[in-house]
Amino acid sequence: MKVIACIILSLMNVVALGQQIQVAHLRCEYAEEPLGIETAVPGLSWQLLSDQQNVVQTAYRILVCDNYASLANDDANVWDSKKVQSDSSIQVSYKGKQLLPAHTYFWKVKVWDNYGNESAWSNIANWQMGLQSRNDWANAEWISNQELPAPYRTVLNADTAKDKQQGANILPLLRKEFASNKQIRKATLFISGLGQFEVSINGKKTGDHFLDPGWTQYSKEAQYVCFDVTSTIREGNNAIGVMLGNGFYYIPPVKKRYRKLKATFGYPKMICRLAIEYNDGTMQNVISDTSWKTAESPITFSSIYGGEDYNATKEQQGWNDIHFNDKGWKNAMVVVGPSLLITQMQPPIKVMDYFTAKKVTAVNDSIYVYDFGQNASAIPSISIKGRKGDAIKIIPGELLNADGTVNQKATGKPYHF
Repeated sequence: MKVIACIILSLMNVVALGQQIQVAHLRCEYAEEPLGIETAVPGLSWQLLSDQQNVVQTAYRILVCDNYASLANDDANVWDSKKVQSDSSIQVSYKGKQLLPAHTYFWKVKVWDNYGNESAWSNIANWQMGLQSRNDWANAEWISNQELPAPYRTVLNADTAKDKQQGANILPLLRKEFASNKQIRKATLFISGLGQFEVSINGKKTGDHFLDPGWTQYSKEAQYVCFDVTSTIREGNNAIGVMLGNGFYYIPPVKKRYRKLKATFGYPKMICRLAIEYNDGTMQNVISDTSWKTAESPITFSSIYGGEDYNATKEQQGWNDIHFNDKGWKNAMVVVGPSLLITQMQPPIKVMDYFTAKKVTAVNDSIYVYDFGQNASAIPSISIKGRKGDAIKIIPGELLNADGTVNQKATGKPYHF
């Protein structure tokens, strides 16, 4: 009886040990379920988990499929690595079929350890390919409200004395309505707006990014951003709205506003491809072209150094939603933009915190100084009431003058909102 008991306990220990080994934290190109992968041979990574000591991986098997349900049934129609004797678990090179632009691929992995244990399959992860060449943009064009004349483009220096062009440029709104009448499997928006953009679908901001895309050498390339908008697209009519800002792409040559750097690569512009995959296997592309409508935004001046002017009387409610009357808008024009587009792989800027004033001082009846208790790079946010035509100026700074007003000596001036 003791022998039988020992055998049972031994078997239980083996089963218990086999249950300890797990695979988790799947990554593609060091990112969790990334969008916009452009490399033809992505690197796949995972972690081996065990509560036992001295456990190491000795082999792995990877399955890749273009359909989630099929992969759940162990169907690997894109790649089956078979069992590979290796302890590698970081940047394991994909070696399956050629990966197609804008397509999503699902994958899972199991491993074996040095005790002979085999793990269960990991949870299914995925990655989506980006647009690896200009041809993958489905004939999308750079579009805008206006074009900067060629003699003024691609200027980058600090000499502002010889500016030939003065005044602010148009900060445009762009909109497009389209219909989607079939059941959607996945919808992905690939978009770049220079210098910065904010995009919305059916009146709601897409994503939680801020000041996309990242800064590049615009005469050579620009970054585009990928958004999964599957849950945002409605059955029937939809609308895309894009607001553009100058960023570092165009710094207006206005002498009455602070300008540390002169950059005039071009007026703000946008390019996008909305790829909608349907359950029946078909795909619809909504692209940027001259069918888009454009108008001036309420932002009448925008400078990465000099601040921003906003005219609330120019707001157009519902401009980025369906059923908006855009008869007074003009058609967008095709403009010159960077020929090379690369996916934005760095983590995006996001709003991480909010500060409220620690102290408010009334200098006089029309000037109030708000002390936030710390120095920070931030964007002011205010709610106001007043009469149409009233003006409010926000002057940020790090120091105070003797009379209690804000001093911009340490930061460059004039800079205001």
